[in-house]
Amino acid sequence: MKLKKIHREIPVKVSRERMWEILKQYGDVSRFHAGVVRSYKADGSKNTAAPGCERVCEIVDFGLHITLKERIVDFIEGESYTYEVYEWENFPIREMRFGFTILDSAADLTWLGIDIEYLAKPVLLTPFLAEKLNRLARDVLLGYKNYAETGEKRVPIKTLKSRFKSVPRTEVQYG
Repeated sequence: MKLKKIHREIPVKVSRERMWEILKQYGDVSRFHAGVVRSYKADGSKNTAAPGCERVCEIVDFGLHITLKERIVDFIEGESYTYEVYEWENFPIREMRFGFTILDSAADLTWLGIDIEYLAKPVLLTPFLAEKLNRLARDVLLGYKNYAETGEKRVPIKTLKSRFKSVPRTEVQYG
């Protein structure tokens, strides 16, 4: 079975440069994003996004304590990066990658995109994770949007969903 793909985009009221500064806070994502309980750089890596940079993220979902070890595998300065989840605990995946891209931007408006590619373990679960990962993609984008626009750190996802109800529903593409 091929990797399943999800793509979402969201408008963020900041400059392209500011959005990139925030995205580069790779090892410290839990400092401002409430969806990640704890994150830290892996030994030998920096907190700033760069090719080969590694981090560990701890997440709690449905009472499960999930640990993900991630590594940047593609990096274009000022524009995008993709990281792979290369090791995990309590998460039913065989393979997974996340990508963030700064799409279009004007003086004070930037479109941020997220791509998730995954294959579940067992493979038969792959289609069933689509809606969950689609919600995850939106939650992640809302966290970045809120932090970029307000500077507020670790705002609960429920609060963000309520606060940004009027944000245009971005097109969801599945592959």
